[in-house]
Amino acid sequence: MLRWLLAATVLAVASGCESVDFSNKKEDAQKRWFNARSRVLYRLAQNRFSAGQLDKAAESVKQALVLQAEFPEAELLMAKIQIEQGRYSLAVKRLTAFEKDHPNSSELAYLLGAAQEKGGMLEEALASYRRAYALDESNLSAVKAAAEVLVEMGHVRRARTQIDSYLPKAGEDAGMYELAGRLAAMTGDHSQAVEHYQRACDLDAQNHRYLEMLGRSQYRAERYAEAVDTLTELMARRDHKAETWAFLMLGDSYLALGKAHKAFDAYFSASEQTPDEPGIWVALARAALAMGDAERSVLSARTALRLAPAHVDAALLLGYALLRKGESAEAVGTLKAAAIAHPDNATVRCLLGRAHAAAGNEADAIRSYTEALRIDPGNVVARHLLSAAGGRELSKAD
Repeated sequence: MLRWLLAATVLAVASGCESVDFSNKKEDAQKRWFNARSRVLYRLAQNRFSAGQLDKAAESVKQALVLQAEFPEAELLMAKIQIEQGRYSLAVKRLTAFEKDHPNSSELAYLLGAAQEKGGMLEEALASYRRAYALDESNLSAVKAAAEVLVEMGHVRRARTQIDSYLPKAGEDAGMYELAGRLAAMTGDHSQAVEHYQRACDLDAQNHRYLEMLGRSQYRAERYAEAVDTLTELMARRDHKAETWAFLMLGDSYLALGKAHKAFDAYFSASEQTPDEPGIWVALARAALAMGDAERSVLSARTALRLAPAHVDAALLLGYALLRKGESAEAVGTLKAAAIAHPDNATVRCLLGRAHAAAGNEADAIRSYTEALRIDPGNVVARHLLSAAGGRELSKAD
């Protein structure tokens, strides 16, 4: 009897252990399935996010988080989705709460900064970006983002100082040099901007935008020969359509180098792209004069005036070109109309005086020069023309 009871007890204990073990295995298997399924949903959400399907991506992330509550990657992806959806306050709230349990995540701090910046919380964004870099000093994206925030806050020079101080760590990060160039240009240091943009182009030779910015800076730094080379290279790229501004800068650069015919060709290309812009026709008129082609200058200036009747430069160029053609009477009529439209412009009065003189009306010429000096007493050209015409220079009492 004792032996039977002992055997029964052993059997019961063994049976109970098997039951507990089976239960644990079932729970572990279920947990593994939940985790695997949540990972599948997370990858699906990533793909949908990349495809711009934000609502579907958000739904997949929510399902993943139901199956696996502790899922940092999914939490961060949800915040990214909310930022892209423009739900910045929700993203900030999510990331702030999540940061309490993950205080050493550089990615989280950076993402929080992005949500704060887009939501207009600039001071907070600046602090988050700086914290992101402090947590991971290889994260130069945080340095660049902090500089962009400083620019938004109106602290351009502070932003430039910050970026310049990190350039030794930039390595082959073309974006750092692009930003350094942009900040240098914003502070008027175009020569330094050229050097930074050149470095960015060297690191990312196929980036059209970097080449555009290099050309702009070379032009503004008055390095016209370099600007011509850069802009010509830009226009030669088959996968890039040059914009009107590039042709205008190319034309200006050629004109500064004394290559009027090439300047005219560049301006003409600009006019084909944007035929209704009067400034382009003014540039064409100027280049034509430099070529010695007064007839083309007249035609271009008239086109500019047709598009913008009050355009003073167009009127001046038309008047001057007519004088070059020997059509002084028509020049007088053009410049009289310009003088009425621009009563405070001394240059118009000076050129009108020259037109009167060419037409043999010395008295009218003197009156025009005198009026120019009334408008601008320090005008050296008007004083010289008045003196040459034999007129009396105005005194202060006059």
